[in-house]
Amino acid sequence: MKKIVFNILIFILFTGSLHAVSQDSQVDTILSRDSLHIKSGKNYITETVIIFNESKLAPQNVRIIFNELFRQYIAVKDALVYNDSYNSVRNTLKLLDDMRSKTKDIELLNKDDRWVFFINNFDNIRKKAESAKFISEQRFLFNEITNGLKDFIKHYGLYDKTIYLMKCTAVSQAGNTEWFSDSDDKKNPYLGLLNDTTNIQVKEVWKF
Repeated sequence: MKKIVFNILIFILFTGSLHAVSQDSQVDTILSRDSLHIKSGKNYITETVIIFNESKLAPQNVRIIFNELFRQYIAVKDALVYNDSYNSVRNTLKLLDDMRSKTKDIELLNKDDRWVFFINNFDNIRKKAESAKFISEQRFLFNEITNGLKDFIKHYGLYDKTIYLMKCTAVSQAGNTEWFSDSDDKKNPYLGLLNDTTNIQVKEVWKF
């Protein structure tokens, strides 16, 4: 029952909002490019490159804070790549703490229904993350955090940064197994593989 309630909290936090905007309103240019991945055994893979319109994103100081949160998110991702359950929990808690402490004075977020809900339910969400002892639970939570960050980054933006929206294509992985990376690498947090040349696809490239 507790797991169901937590899933509902995460779902509400990381989905619709009265303040949400469509991707198109933030985007300046959408391009497609072909990238050759010889090691993967595939020929050409089409990547969508999205160039965001800076004038339609949050102010620079807000996006710099999101850069800091993104760095902490990468620390969670890397812990899962190395199947490091201890640091996965530790880094997730640090990410949650930073999400609260570093954004408390940002007026834009304080007017965002999703963010207000997160702050109001912070203790319950953090407690659930702290109790996720199995790495499978941690990967589930990472997936939910990724879904939420995807919406917030799309809405508010990052500062002077290019990120990669990756996808795990392994048949064994059910659900929406996406994640962000700060480079086009082969680290798979869902399978715990440092050099996965088979089950990784670059879905989109986001340029801010």
